[in-house]
Amino acid sequence: MKKYILITLAFSVFACAPKLKSNIETKLEPLPKGTLIVVLEQTDNQDIEGQLIGEVSAKDNGFSVNCGYYQNINNLKEVARNSGANLVKITQEKQPSKWSSCFRIWGKIYKVDDPKVYETKIEWSDKRRLVWSDFKGTPDTEAHPNTLAITNSGFGIESSFNPFKASEIIVHNTFNTFKSWGIPEHMNDYVLRHEQIHFDITEIFTRKLRKTLFDNNLTSKDITRAKALFESTFQEYKLFQERYDADTQKGEKKDTQEKWEAIVEIELAKYDAYKT
Repeated sequence: MKKYILITLAFSVFACAPKLKSNIETKLEPLPKGTLIVVLEQTDNQDIEGQLIGEVSAKDNGFSVNCGYYQNINNLKEVARNSGANLVKITQEKQPSKWSSCFRIWGKIYKVDDPKVYETKIEWSDKRRLVWSDFKGTPDTEAHPNTLAITNSGFGIESSFNPFKASEIIVHNTFNTFKSWGIPEHMNDYVLRHEQIHFDITEIFTRKLRKTLFDNNLTSKDITRAKALFESTFQEYKLFQERYDADTQKGEKKDTQEKWEAIVEIELAKYDAYKT
């Protein structure tokens, strides 16, 4: 009986959730669910014009689960939202080590007038379509001649590691605002539609990979196999994106563009169960 109790206690300690802490200087009303919360990385040097609300952290003292970088970023975004803040500026990060299975993050939270001004990454959502103000990069016509716009997006996987308990493998995607651009005189609705489809294709393959991992019941203990499946899915994704541009001649063939929009809509619906 004593051995059973000790095992149970050890399991409770090592399989705990990440510890979220906050030191709130200014108390504001929580923001509604679904409010945009922007996260700035530690290396981001943008000047923040807003009200400092406080400091936050996501960490642990042992081997927690489901506390990788992406998961703890979402945890801190929720702390910020509940504190009335809409921007998180990361000030320190520590990767998992032999002392902790978590990706530990510290930061400051702010309330700013327009968080979109600071946005560097956008995750796909059916509630938000791209607009030209999301394309913040400087056009590089030398590297990309005869190109009206560039959408820089992709997807990846991550998981925290715990030797005592398996954790979930997270699949997420990103549109990089400062690496995406458009030629000002060609920033019209039609070109924007073409670029939106590029991002929609990213979401399709994000969902396909989630389905593959789910169908194979893969967790953090199967990360090597998961990486192999990611690589094969990503190669398929690149070919699909290239075929889209080739078939539509980068959007110039309007009839083919409309056909691709229909194809993408069908594919998104096909994997609807795997959207976040």
